Amino acid sequence: MANLTHYYEDVENIRATGRSPVENVVVTREPNGEIDVWIRPGTLRRLSDGEVAAEIRAALLAAVADHRRQFVEVRVRHFGSPLFATEFTPPEPVPTRSGEWS
Repeated sequence: MANLTHYYEDVENIRATGRSPVENVVVTREPNGEIDVWIRPGTLRRLSDGEVAAEIRAALLAAVADHRRQFVEVRVRHFGSPLFATEFTPPEPVPTRSGEWS
């Protein structure tokens, strides 16, 4: 049972980070569950709303993928197998009400 406790602690302590492709946005999921978003100074002024949203979305998806990768590593380390831990596949973008893609 102690191994399971250590497993849960290791999963809780995952710190995942994702960056947008141009690195205008960095999203970090802290071990306490807090989500930090850093936006490069001047980005909001230079990019359109849709471009900023795309940068944030890309960084969030990268953080989710990083968390999943680390989660699989924890499962392998504790159980020797990534059983039931699948790779993260981001969803396809969908049009919003304004007609832009998100």
